[in-house]
Amino acid sequence: MHLDDDSLRGIEEMLVSAAVRPEAWPEAVSRIVEATGARGAGAIPILGRVPGVPSSDSIEELMAAYFRTGWAERDYRANGIPTLMRTGLLVDQDITTPDAMRGNPFYSDFLRAYGFQWFAGLLVTVGDDVWCFTLQRTIGQGAFTPDEQAALRRLIAPLGRAAALARDVGEARLDGIADTLETLRRPALLLDRTGCVLRTGSAAERFLGGALDLRRGRLTVPGNLRASAALQAHVAAAIWSELKPDSPALAPVVVERTGRRPLLLRAQPLRKAGFQYFDGARAILTITDLDGTALPEAGLLRALYGLTPREIAFCEALLSGRGVAECAAGLGVSMPTARSHLKAIFAKTGTTGQGGLLLLLCRQAAA
Repeated sequence: MHLDDDSLRGIEEMLVSAAVRPEAWPEAVSRIVEATGARGAGAIPILGRVPGVPSSDSIEELMAAYFRTGWAERDYRANGIPTLMRTGLLVDQDITTPDAMRGNPFYSDFLRAYGFQWFAGLLVTVGDDVWCFTLQRTIGQGAFTPDEQAALRRLIAPLGRAAALARDVGEARLDGIADTLETLRRPALLLDRTGCVLRTGSAAERFLGGALDLRRGRLTVPGNLRASAALQAHVAAAIWSELKPDSPALAPVVVERTGRRPLLLRAQPLRKAGFQYFDGARAILTITDLDGTALPEAGLLRALYGLTPREIAFCEALLSGRGVAECAAGLGVSMPTARSHLKAIFAKTGTTGQGGLLLLLCRQAAA
C-alpha cells in the first residue's frame, strides 16, 4: 500500500478536481485503487439509495449486480454500520471470520461469483447525508491488514473534504437551474433522490394549496389518492429509470381540476456522474397548465398523425379538461366507442397514455 504524505496530497488534489469536474472522477478513483492495493472502489449511501453509484470501471459489473439481484437489501456487511459510524472504518474482520464467510451466502454466492471477497469501508459524511466509500479486493488479494487499516484512516478526511466541496458545487448548480427556470417563468420543482422537493420555483408556487400541495416534503394531489400515487410512481420512475420504456409510470401525470383544464406534471431525471451524486438533486418536475394552452389546428393533427375528424374532436375534448366519460357524452358516443377512439389515437400518435397524449397535443399547439 502506498499512502505516504506525497501520495495523499496527490490523491486529494485529484479528489478536489473530481468534485469540481465530474469527468475527473475515473482518474481520481483509479489513483485511490492503485495506492490502496484494491481491485476497485465506489461509494454507497448508508441512508437510502441512489440510482446507480459512483464506482470505478473495474467493479462496475459487481456493483450493477449488487443492486440488480437484490443483494443491496441483503448485504451482510450492513451489520457493521454501527462500527463504521463509530470508528470511521469497517473491514470484514470486524463482522465475520474466514470460516464463517464460506457458509455465508453474501460471500459464497454473490462475491465469489465475481472473484471478490474482502473490503474496507470508509465513512464519508456530507451534511446530513452519510456514505460508505468501499474498497474491494479479490479473493487472492486478501484482507486489509491492521497496518493497512491504519493507513486507510488517512483517506477519510480528504474524502470528506472533497464530498463537501462537491455538495457546495452542486448547490451552486442548483441555483443556476432555479434561476433559469425563474427567467423562463416555467413552473417547476427540483426533487431529491427520494422524490422530496428541494426547491420550488415561484411560478410553481401558485399551484400549491390548490390543485397541488406539499406533504412531508412530497408533492401530492389533495383529495385524490389515486392521482397522488400515480405522481409518486411517475417521480420514482424518472429518478430510477428501472422500468420498461412503455411503463405507464413514465407517462406524464394528469391532475384534473373542477371547471378548468387539467394540469400536466412531468418529471425528468438529472443525470449524475462521480461526486455529483453528493449534491442531492435528482429530477426536475415541470407543471403545464392546460388553461393557458391553445388547441392544435385540426389540419395539423390530420396531416401529422392521420387522425379522423371524430378522433380530432376527441383530442380537443380531452385537452379542454374533460374526462373520457365526459368526452363520450359530449360527442354522443358510448364508452366502448370512446375507448376505441382513444386506443386508435394512442396508436397513431405513438403515445401510451392520456398524459403523454396531452403533452404531445400541447407541443403541437405551441409549434
